[in-house]
Amino acid sequence: MNFLFFNSFYFGSLALADKIENFFAKDQFNELLINIGFKIISVILVCLIMSIIRRLGKNMLKKAFAVNVERIQKVTGGTERRKETFESLSLNIWRYAVNIVLILWLVSIFIPLQNLLIASSAFFVVIGFAAKSMLDDITMGFFIIFEDLFSVGDFVEIDGNTGTVTEIGLRSVKIRVLTGEIVIIPNGNIGKVINHSVSNGQAVLDIGIAYEADIDKAISVLESVATDAFNKYETILQVPQVLGVQELADSAVVIRMTAEVSPLQQWHIQRELRRLIKIAFDQHNIEIPYSKMVVYQKNEGGAQ
Repeated sequence: MNFLFFNSFYFGSLALADKIENFFAKDQFNELLINIGFKIISVILVCLIMSIIRRLGKNMLKKAFAVNVERIQKVTGGTERRKETFESLSLNIWRYAVNIVLILWLVSIFIPLQNLLIASSAFFVVIGFAAKSMLDDITMGFFIIFEDLFSVGDFVEIDGNTGTVTEIGLRSVKIRVLTGEIVIIPNGNIGKVINHSVSNGQAVLDIGIAYEADIDKAISVLESVATDAFNKYETILQVPQVLGVQELADSAVVIRMTAEVSPLQQWHIQRELRRLIKIAFDQHNIEIPYSKMVVYQKNEGGAQ
Protein backbone atom coordinates (compact mmCIF):
# COMPACT_ATOMS: atom_id res chain seq x y z
CA MET A 1 0.00 0.00 0.00
CA ASN A 2 2.80 2.35 0.93
CA PHE A 3 4.64 1.30 -2.22
CA LEU A 4 1.69 2.20 -4.45
CA PHE A 5 1.29 5.56 -2.73
CA PHE A 6 4.99 6.31 -3.10
CA ASN A 7 4.94 5.18 -6.71
CA SER A 8 1.97 7.41 -7.66
CA PHE A 9 3.47 10.37 -5.78
CA TYR A 10 6.79 9.87 -7.57
CA PHE A 11 5.33 9.71 -11.06
CA GLY A 12 3.00 12.63 -10.32
CA SER A 13 5.94 14.74 -9.22
CA LEU A 14 7.80 13.83 -12.39
CA ALA A 15 4.82 14.85 -14.53
CA LEU A 16 4.50 18.19 -12.71
CA ALA A 17 8.23 18.79 -13.06
CA ASP A 18 7.98 18.04 -16.79
CA LYS A 19 5.16 20.54 -17.21
CA ILE A 20 7.07 23.24 -15.32
CA GLU A 21 10.17 22.52 -17.35
CA ASN A 22 8.25 22.66 -20.61
CA PHE A 23 6.62 25.94 -19.56
CA PHE A 24 9.93 27.62 -18.81
CA ALA A 25 11.59 26.02 -21.82
CA LYS A 26 9.03 27.40 -24.22
CA ASP A 27 8.24 30.95 -25.16
CA GLN A 28 5.17 31.05 -22.92
CA PHE A 29 7.13 32.30 -19.94
CA ASN A 30 8.78 35.02 -22.00
CA GLU A 31 5.42 36.06 -23.40
CA LEU A 32 3.99 36.19 -19.88
CA LEU A 33 6.83 38.42 -18.68
CA ILE A 34 6.46 40.69 -21.71
CA ASN A 35 2.68 40.90 -21.20
CA ILE A 36 3.02 41.74 -17.51
CA GLY A 37 5.72 44.30 -18.20
CA PHE A 38 3.64 45.90 -20.95
CA LYS A 39 0.61 46.19 -18.67
CA ILE A 40 2.69 47.70 -15.85
CA ILE A 41 4.19 50.26 -18.21
CA SER A 42 0.72 50.98 -19.63
CA VAL A 43 -0.68 51.61 -16.13
CA ILE A 44 2.18 53.99 -15.30
CA LEU A 45 1.77 55.86 -18.61
CA VAL A 46 -2.02 56.14 -18.20
CA CYS A 47 -1.68 57.51 -14.66
CA LEU A 48 0.98 59.97 -15.82
CA ILE A 49 -1.07 61.15 -18.81
CA MET A 50 -4.28 61.58 -16.81
CA SER A 51 -2.38 63.40 -14.06
CA ILE A 52 -1.05 65.88 -16.62
CA ILE A 53 -4.50 66.27 -18.21
CA ARG A 54 -6.12 66.82 -14.80
CA ARG A 55 -3.60 69.49 -13.85
CA LEU A 56 -3.82 71.24 -17.23
CA GLY A 57 -7.62 71.28 -17.14
CA LYS A 58 -7.65 72.58 -13.57
CA ASN A 59 -5.25 75.40 -14.43
CA MET A 60 -7.23 76.29 -17.56
CA LEU A 61 -10.49 76.49 -15.59
CA LYS A 62 -8.91 78.70 -12.92
CA LYS A 63 -7.40 81.00 -15.56
CA ALA A 64 -10.71 81.19 -17.41
CA PHE A 65 -12.56 82.25 -14.27
CA ALA A 66 -9.78 84.67 -13.30
CA VAL A 67 -9.48 86.38 -16.71
CA ASN A 68 -13.14 86.61 -17.69
CA VAL A 69 -14.39 87.83 -14.34
CA GLU A 70 -16.77 90.50 -15.64
CA ARG A 71 -18.27 88.28 -18.33
CA ILE A 72 -18.75 85.35 -15.94
CA GLN A 73 -20.31 87.59 -13.31
CA LYS A 74 -22.87 88.80 -15.85
CA VAL A 75 -23.74 85.22 -16.77
CA THR A 76 -23.86 83.97 -13.18
CA GLY A 77 -25.79 86.86 -11.68
CA GLY A 78 -23.27 89.65 -11.37
CA THR A 79 -21.80 88.75 -7.97
CA GLU A 80 -18.40 87.51 -6.89
CA ARG A 81 -19.96 84.79 -4.72
CA ARG A 82 -21.73 83.26 -7.73
CA LYS A 83 -18.49 83.23 -9.71
CA GLU A 84 -16.70 81.36 -6.92
CA THR A 85 -19.57 78.87 -6.72
CA PHE A 86 -19.50 78.07 -10.43
CA GLU A 87 -15.71 77.84 -10.33
CA SER A 88 -15.92 75.32 -7.49
CA LEU A 89 -18.61 73.33 -9.33
CA SER A 90 -16.61 73.28 -12.58
CA LEU A 91 -13.52 71.99 -10.79
CA ASN A 92 -15.61 69.27 -9.10
CA ILE A 93 -17.14 68.14 -12.40
CA TRP A 94 -13.71 68.12 -14.03
CA ARG A 95 -12.27 66.01 -11.18
CA TYR A 96 -15.13 63.49 -11.42
CA ALA A 97 -14.79 63.23 -15.21
CA VAL A 98 -11.02 62.68 -15.10
CA ASN A 99 -11.30 60.03 -12.38
CA ILE A 100 -14.02 58.12 -14.26
CA VAL A 101 -11.98 58.13 -17.49
CA LEU A 102 -8.88 57.04 -15.54
CA ILE A 103 -10.67 54.09 -13.94
CA LEU A 104 -12.19 52.92 -17.24
CA TRP A 105 -8.84 53.26 -19.02
CA LEU A 106 -7.00 51.27 -16.35
CA VAL A 107 -9.62 48.51 -16.33
CA SER A 108 -9.50 48.32 -20.15
CA ILE A 109 -5.82 47.41 -19.92
CA PHE A 110 -6.68 44.11 -18.21
CA ILE A 111 -10.14 43.48 -19.70
CA PRO A 112 -10.97 43.68 -23.44
CA LEU A 113 -12.98 46.76 -24.37
CA GLN A 114 -15.96 44.76 -25.68
CA ASN A 115 -16.26 42.76 -22.46
CA LEU A 116 -15.73 45.93 -20.45
CA LEU A 117 -18.63 47.70 -22.17
CA ILE A 118 -20.96 44.76 -21.56
CA ALA A 119 -19.92 44.47 -17.92
CA SER A 120 -20.05 48.20 -17.32
CA SER A 121 -23.56 48.50 -18.76
CA ALA A 122 -24.83 45.84 -16.38
CA PHE A 123 -22.83 47.40 -13.57
CA PHE A 124 -24.33 50.84 -14.17
CA VAL A 125 -27.85 49.37 -14.18
CA VAL A 126 -27.23 47.83 -10.75
CA ILE A 127 -25.63 51.05 -9.50
CA GLY A 128 -28.59 53.06 -10.80
CA PHE A 129 -30.98 51.11 -8.58
CA ALA A 130 -28.65 51.08 -5.59
CA ALA A 131 -27.45 54.69 -5.72
CA LYS A 132 -30.69 56.56 -5.15
CA SER A 133 -29.11 58.66 -2.40
CA MET A 134 -26.27 59.66 -4.71
CA LEU A 135 -28.72 60.77 -7.40
CA ASP A 136 -30.66 62.74 -4.78
CA ASP A 137 -27.43 64.47 -3.72
CA ILE A 138 -26.55 65.41 -7.30
CA THR A 139 -30.06 66.67 -8.06
CA MET A 140 -30.14 68.77 -4.90
CA GLY A 141 -26.69 70.11 -5.74
CA PHE A 142 -27.96 71.53 -9.04
CA PHE A 143 -30.98 73.07 -7.30
CA ILE A 144 -28.70 74.74 -4.75
CA ILE A 145 -26.52 76.28 -7.44
CA PHE A 146 -29.04 77.36 -10.02
CA GLU A 147 -31.61 78.62 -7.53
CA ASP A 148 -28.81 80.46 -5.68
CA LEU A 149 -29.80 79.17 -2.25
CA PHE A 150 -26.26 79.90 -1.10
CA SER A 151 -22.82 80.26 -2.63
CA VAL A 152 -19.17 79.77 -1.74
CA GLY A 153 -18.21 82.34 0.88
CA ASP A 154 -21.72 82.74 2.32
CA PHE A 155 -22.24 82.52 6.06
CA VAL A 156 -25.07 80.05 6.52
CA GLU A 157 -26.81 77.86 9.03
CA ILE A 158 -27.72 74.39 7.77
CA ASP A 159 -29.39 71.90 10.08
CA GLY A 160 -27.72 73.37 13.16
CA ASN A 161 -24.28 73.80 11.55
CA THR A 162 -23.30 77.47 11.34
CA GLY A 163 -20.28 78.62 9.35
CA THR A 164 -18.84 79.74 6.01
CA VAL A 165 -19.40 77.71 2.83
CA THR A 166 -15.99 76.70 1.48
CA GLU A 167 -17.03 74.35 -1.32
CA ILE A 168 -20.16 73.26 -3.17
CA GLY A 169 -19.84 69.94 -4.97
CA LEU A 170 -22.15 67.67 -6.89
CA ARG A 171 -22.71 65.46 -3.85
CA SER A 172 -21.91 67.53 -0.77
CA VAL A 173 -21.36 70.95 0.74
CA LYS A 174 -18.38 71.82 2.93
CA ILE A 175 -18.82 74.34 5.74
CA ARG A 176 -16.11 75.76 7.98
CA VAL A 177 -17.82 76.21 11.34
CA LEU A 178 -16.91 78.88 13.91
CA THR A 179 -14.54 76.53 15.78
CA GLY A 180 -12.52 75.85 12.61
CA GLU A 181 -13.64 72.34 11.68
CA ILE A 182 -14.90 71.43 8.22
CA VAL A 183 -18.39 69.93 8.24
CA ILE A 184 -19.39 67.93 5.15
CA ILE A 185 -23.14 67.77 4.54
CA PRO A 186 -24.60 65.57 1.73
CA ASN A 187 -26.76 67.67 -0.56
CA GLY A 188 -29.68 65.29 -0.19
CA ASN A 189 -29.72 65.83 3.59
CA ILE A 190 -29.92 69.61 3.41
CA GLY A 191 -33.18 70.82 4.89
CA LYS A 192 -33.65 74.22 6.49
CA VAL A 193 -31.10 76.80 5.33
CA ILE A 194 -30.56 80.25 6.86
CA ASN A 195 -28.33 82.45 4.68
CA HIS A 196 -26.95 85.47 6.53
CA SER A 197 -25.05 86.84 3.53
CA VAL A 198 -27.78 87.72 1.04
CA SER A 199 -29.50 90.57 2.89
CA ASN A 200 -28.82 93.21 5.51
CA GLY A 201 -28.53 92.03 9.08
CA GLN A 202 -30.61 93.17 12.05
CA ALA A 203 -28.90 93.79 15.37
CA VAL A 204 -31.43 93.34 18.18
CA LEU A 205 -30.59 94.28 21.77
CA ASP A 206 -32.69 93.91 24.90
CA ILE A 207 -31.30 96.24 27.56
CA GLY A 208 -32.44 95.85 31.15
CA ILE A 209 -32.59 98.72 33.64
CA ALA A 210 -33.54 98.66 37.29
CA TYR A 211 -37.13 99.38 38.31
CA GLU A 212 -35.85 102.34 40.33
CA ALA A 213 -34.28 103.95 37.24
CA ASP A 214 -35.94 106.71 35.23
CA ILE A 215 -37.31 105.03 32.08
CA ASP A 216 -37.58 108.22 30.02
CA LYS A 217 -34.04 109.20 30.92
CA ALA A 218 -32.78 105.71 29.97
CA ILE A 219 -34.56 105.86 26.59
CA SER A 220 -33.07 109.32 25.96
CA VAL A 221 -29.58 108.02 26.73
CA LEU A 222 -30.11 105.03 24.42
CA GLU A 223 -31.21 107.32 21.58
CA SER A 224 -28.08 109.41 22.08
CA VAL A 225 -25.96 106.25 21.97
CA ALA A 226 -27.75 105.17 18.78
CA THR A 227 -26.94 108.47 17.04
CA ASP A 228 -23.29 108.34 18.11
CA ALA A 229 -22.94 104.73 16.95
CA PHE A 230 -24.50 105.54 13.56
CA ASN A 231 -21.94 108.31 13.03
CA LYS A 232 -19.08 106.09 14.19
CA TYR A 233 -19.70 102.80 12.35
CA GLU A 234 -20.15 102.68 8.57
CA THR A 235 -21.68 99.22 8.78
CA ILE A 236 -24.76 100.65 10.56
CA LEU A 237 -27.01 101.57 7.65
CA GLN A 238 -29.68 103.50 9.56
CA VAL A 239 -29.86 105.20 12.93
CA PRO A 240 -30.69 102.46 15.47
CA GLN A 241 -34.26 102.61 16.73
CA VAL A 242 -35.20 102.51 20.43
CA LEU A 243 -38.55 100.72 20.28
CA GLY A 244 -39.46 101.19 23.96
CA VAL A 245 -40.26 98.90 26.84
CA GLN A 246 -40.19 95.31 25.64
CA GLU A 247 -40.84 93.48 28.91
CA LEU A 248 -41.38 93.96 32.61
CA ALA A 249 -39.15 91.17 33.85
CA ASP A 250 -38.72 89.89 37.40
CA SER A 251 -35.92 92.28 38.30
CA ALA A 252 -35.58 94.58 35.28
CA VAL A 253 -37.42 96.79 32.83
CA VAL A 254 -36.31 95.58 29.38
CA ILE A 255 -35.94 98.15 26.59
CA ARG A 256 -35.44 96.97 23.01
CA MET A 257 -33.14 98.59 20.45
CA THR A 258 -32.73 97.50 16.81
CA ALA A 259 -30.23 98.48 14.11
CA GLU A 260 -30.07 97.62 10.41
CA VAL A 261 -26.50 96.73 9.49
CA SER A 262 -24.50 95.34 6.59
CA PRO A 263 -24.61 91.55 6.07
CA LEU A 264 -22.78 89.55 8.76
CA GLN A 265 -22.13 92.65 10.88
CA GLN A 266 -25.01 92.28 13.35
CA TRP A 267 -22.96 90.37 15.94
CA HIS A 268 -20.11 92.89 15.88
CA ILE A 269 -22.50 95.85 16.16
CA GLN A 270 -24.39 94.19 19.04
CA ARG A 271 -21.15 93.84 20.98
CA GLU A 272 -20.15 97.45 20.28
CA LEU A 273 -23.57 98.84 21.21
CA ARG A 274 -23.54 96.96 24.50
CA ARG A 275 -20.14 98.46 25.30
CA LEU A 276 -21.29 102.00 24.45
CA ILE A 277 -24.54 101.56 26.42
CA LYS A 278 -22.66 100.39 29.51
CA ILE A 279 -20.36 103.43 29.36
CA ALA A 280 -23.31 105.81 28.86
CA PHE A 281 -25.34 104.26 31.68
CA ASP A 282 -22.38 104.62 34.05
CA GLN A 283 -21.98 108.28 33.10
CA HIS A 284 -25.68 109.04 33.72
CA ASN A 285 -26.01 106.88 36.86
CA ILE A 286 -28.57 104.54 35.30
CA GLU A 287 -28.50 101.27 37.19
CA ILE A 288 -28.23 98.03 35.30
CA PRO A 289 -30.11 95.43 37.37
CA TYR A 290 -28.74 92.29 38.87
CA SER A 291 -30.44 89.43 40.61
CA LYS A 292 -31.70 90.33 44.06
CA MET A 293 -33.23 88.29 46.84
CA VAL A 294 -35.23 89.78 49.73
CA VAL A 295 -35.51 87.60 52.84
CA TYR A 296 -38.24 88.19 55.45
CA GLN A 297 -37.76 86.64 58.87
CA LYS A 298 -40.74 86.17 61.12
CA ASN A 299 -40.02 86.50 64.85
CA GLU A 300 -42.77 84.75 66.83
CA GLY A 301 -41.06 85.04 70.21
CA GLY A 302 -41.48 88.82 70.51
CA ALA A 303 -38.86 91.53 70.27
CA GLN A 304 -35.49 90.43 71.55
